[in-house]
Amino acid sequence: MRSLFVLLLILLNCSTTLSQETSSITGKITDESTGLPLKRVAVSVLSGETLIGGGKTMPDGFFNITDIPIGEYTVRFNLVGYNTLLLDNVVVVSGEPTDMRVQLSIVSTEEIVVEETRFSKPNDVVNSIKTLRYEEIRRSPGGFEDIGRVLQTLPGVSFVNSGRNDLIVRGGAPTENLFVVDNTVVPNINHFGSQGSTGGPVSIIELDFVNEVDFISGAFPAMYGDKLSSVLDIRLRDGNRNKFLADINLSATGLGGVLEGPIGSERKGSWLFSVNRSYLDIIFNSAGFGFVPEYTSAQFKGLYEFNNKNSLTVNLWGNLDKVRFNNEDEEDRQDNENILQNNQKGYVNSYEFKTVLSPESVLKLNLGRTFTNFDYSGRDSSFTEIFSNITDEGNTTLKAEYLLIPTGATQLETGAGYTFINSQADILRKADTTYFVDDATGKRYILPDLDTDSEINTGKAFGYAQLSQVFLKNFRLNLGARYDYFAEIANKSYFSPRASLVFNASPKLNFSLGYGIFYQSPSLVWLSGYEENKALDNIRADHYVAGVEYLFTSDLRVTLEGYYKDYSDYPASTIRPFIVLSNTGGDFEQTQDFGIEPLVSKGTGYAKGIELYIQKALTTNYYGLINLSLFDAKYKALDGVERNSSFNNRYIFTVLGGYRLGKEWEISGKFRLIGGRPYTPINPVDGTQLVSQYNTEFLPDFNSLDLRVDKRWNFSAWTLITYIDVQNVYGKKNISGYNWNKYTMQIEANESIGVLPTIGINAIF
Repeated sequence: MRSLFVLLLILLNCSTTLSQETSSITGKITDESTGLPLKRVAVSVLSGETLIGGGKTMPDGFFNITDIPIGEYTVRFNLVGYNTLLLDNVVVVSGEPTDMRVQLSIVSTEEIVVEETRFSKPNDVVNSIKTLRYEEIRRSPGGFEDIGRVLQTLPGVSFVNSGRNDLIVRGGAPTENLFVVDNTVVPNINHFGSQGSTGGPVSIIELDFVNEVDFISGAFPAMYGDKLSSVLDIRLRDGNRNKFLADINLSATGLGGVLEGPIGSERKGSWLFSVNRSYLDIIFNSAGFGFVPEYTSAQFKGLYEFNNKNSLTVNLWGNLDKVRFNNEDEEDRQDNENILQNNQKGYVNSYEFKTVLSPESVLKLNLGRTFTNFDYSGRDSSFTEIFSNITDEGNTTLKAEYLLIPTGATQLETGAGYTFINSQADILRKADTTYFVDDATGKRYILPDLDTDSEINTGKAFGYAQLSQVFLKNFRLNLGARYDYFAEIANKSYFSPRASLVFNASPKLNFSLGYGIFYQSPSLVWLSGYEENKALDNIRADHYVAGVEYLFTSDLRVTLEGYYKDYSDYPASTIRPFIVLSNTGGDFEQTQDFGIEPLVSKGTGYAKGIELYIQKALTTNYYGLINLSLFDAKYKALDGVERNSSFNNRYIFTVLGGYRLGKEWEISGKFRLIGGRPYTPINPVDGTQLVSQYNTEFLPDFNSLDLRVDKRWNFSAWTLITYIDVQNVYGKKNISGYNWNKYTMQIEANESIGVLPTIGINAIF
């Protein structure tokens, strides 16, 4: 810690007299629905309520505002017939113009005039949505500049442990979250992901690529399917169309760089490219861990506009992940017994052609390909292999989407697509040595030996329609329906209606209701282990959501939302009649036997809760949020006993805030208190666990305080951004679970790392 404070003192005493006084803001503004350029949009750069500069867009939608002092601003976009948009946290640095790509939504003459606000939401989503932009994610204390970790500060979102970015949304399993990147569904956006689940220790997505994300935690519209709890919709930014730029960054987890520039001389396109390499191996080695994760990733995005009506977007990215073990002594080997060797490689390719058919209609054609090779291996302390899973999973999806906006009050979106699926799995498991005991009979529940090769060649089809309609000025109704087909299971077809309604009682106050039926198909890994699992149904969840939002000022809002999720047809184990798979998918267990057992679709459950969220946007010198979530999540397996879900934390309390000191300094902090997850007590004599006590006890509450200091250095031709981020400032040893050590015959707690200081550097040329 001493060296950390020395560095801070050095930064405090450094001079910034070399800073450039002004730079510029450039960009392009288009219609949100059609993508057509908008001319004569008034663009105003504000510092608080003070106008710093401004201008209007040209016929091609571009604007250029010069002589803007270095600093952070709010930019207002205003055009008659469109909703006024306010974007905060727009950072102007030396060495390059700040380039923006902005979309404005049309306003209906039938719709009530709402208060000007920093908080926007799509017309087709009225419930449970939060939008985060690049700068909010970057500056979040303790966030590792990782989207998943930052989302963990939002209402109803918990996590498995501080070392992972799993999203536990309103009591749902980490398998229940949908990831969409530039309109392409991606199974997992994380390094070292769990097969069939959605979390990991760190994101693959380079933050410098991110423009903004929408996170929907309930009652999401019909265009989103095959998941039960949430949607993370990530929209990547375009590259700079003015000149070639370079960005070198040292983050909390890796070293990387971003290159970007224009395509051609007429500003018709742009490209971005990045490479990132972890240095977690250095951290883990210095901390004395027996295992060392290593990863590398690369990402590319290209955009070319043939004209104002036709464009092509290309996204390419891939990752290479490896876990290396230190097995120099017996203690290391014993420690590594509980760690799964997790080697992965994969890629994502997506190509989207967009054409504006008329001022009221748009057609999009999307071709996406995802591939992941999983290579799991578990060994005991004598290096005997007790589990392995080598699987290739590939998905190729072709979809078409049509958007029609006949009036500002009406919006209709339809779409259909098909996914070609191929999976090849080679799974080996020796009898599981972690066992449960039936209290009455003394029966031990042990997963049997398994040695299987399987290949799945199948497909999924879907179609949807979503209508958004304003009526009686104060009401917006969203009606949707979705059809899903999965060829690999017995009951192949599923229909899911969805509806939501928002009532604008006043320009500051609105009420919302939402309902929907949601289905999720069984994971391929569940179908690969046992042939009889192909008789599974899609899992079902019915969502009921009600909320109220009040806008005190343009930068301060309060929301209160209640929800109920009713689960049915969840896969339940026939070998272990007290387990459903809603309790799995959020860890790196030695055997990773998540779902690799005989299953039937007879598990049920529910999750219910209430969420209070207070948010202050950064408009003057400070920002912050307060999040209080109370919830309860239960389930029933084949034995019919109601038990706590493994992710039933019961309460979440988060306070986050920051203060900006002038144009160059910012301090921020985050405090979290989360109820401990349920667990099953371990018998201190022999390490067994009683079925009657399954998930009856709770781990100690998780709590931590993270602090961060940011500093900008603006030189004549480049900008340097530095930060110091100290996680878990007071060194709380949070416990994420307990293990039985068969060598010492003792129960051991899985404790988090204590104080974790990190330093970040970002050089922009």
